[in-house]
Amino acid sequence: MVTPNNSAADTAVAPDVTSVSEGPSNLHDALGKFVADKKSGKSSKRSMEGHQEIIRFIDWYGRDRKVDDLSPSLVEDYAREFSQRGADAQKRLTPVKEFLVFLRKIEWTEVNLSVHLRASRSRRTASGRQGTAANGQASGPRLSEEGYNRLLAELDKYKDEKVKADQEVKEAMAGKDFRENAPLDAAKERQGFVAAKIRELESEVANAQILSGEAQANAGKRIVVGSNITIKDVASGKRINYILVDKREADVSSGKISTVSPVGQALLDHSVGDTVEITVPKGTLSYLIEKIGA
Repeated sequence: MVTPNNSAADTAVAPDVTSVSEGPSNLHDALGKFVADKKSGKSSKRSMEGHQEIIRFIDWYGRDRKVDDLSPSLVEDYAREFSQRGADAQKRLTPVKEFLVFLRKIEWTEVNLSVHLRASRSRRTASGRQGTAANGQASGPRLSEEGYNRLLAELDKYKDEKVKADQEVKEAMAGKDFRENAPLDAAKERQGFVAAKIRELESEVANAQILSGEAQANAGKRIVVGSNITIKDVASGKRINYILVDKREADVSSGKISTVSPVGQALLDHSVGDTVEITVPKGTLSYLIEKIGA
């Protein structure tokens, strides 16, 4: 187990340069760029959250090694080693996952390495708290990179709101008469709601799987999360295009349907040429699967 150099937190911040770099550098420089990008956001207080976990990862990898030497297998090795550090390992890996997403965003890595940063869950599966669902798939959300970034943005939004909620509680407590302090009760209720939402989102971020080529690998074979599907209504002959997504990314207006919707559930794992039947309040609909794309 590697112990991070605590002094790194004092030297990691670089000038605020957020544009895409001309070429990859070492991870120490990448961390400076990441922190500068965080500080340029709405809340600079969040820029240091999880900083030590990222430094721990960089120290393990080697702060002077080039970013383009970082590979999926190395990220997986770190995740396996980190899994031995306690039940909250996956949650503590979240800042490192954000850092790896950022490296892909600025094009310092060719692929999104964060998808390979998953702590082993074998010890927790037995208790039923995590692990796999009944269909053998991971229980965490399976998101596109865009969907994962939206999830991070939502988490950031609620962390901003928590700062406001905490301040509202302090101001309401200044009234001193707690017996009939409706503003204080309302502020505490809001504070509790925001805190619960943050915990929920942090859990989703920690357990999220970012889709990386599964839809492309299964194009023309079978329907998976991320597949672009063309189906034909057997009765009317009308063709419909859908993209199958996690429920967090569902948007019917843009043709994105959830895997837990009646249509999504019926289509999942089927192949071209299959006919699926979907029971709806008005009766039964039959669809022929004509095309599966990525």
